[in-house]
Amino acid sequence: MSFAFDLFIWLMVETILGFLIYSTGCTILKIVTFGKFKCDITDYVSFKANKAKNVYLICVLGFSFYVLLIGFVAYMSH
Repeated sequence: MSFAFDLFIWLMVETILGFLIYSTGCTILKIVTFGKFKCDITDYVSFKANKAKNVYLICVLGFSFYVLLIGFVAYMSH
């Protein structure tokens, strides 16, 4: 495979996973705040356009949810 194709695949995976993690973080915040949290990015196109915004804390929340979920499944299957 060429370097350009590998780079293209990596960027697509990073964008899709970033959107998934951000959406999870927004959903968790909406649940915790009983719907008072308003998410600026509502779909994939606006996420891709506004990716430079400071969304790190929401992404960390979404990522930690998946880490805890994997840990819980591993604990329960042991």
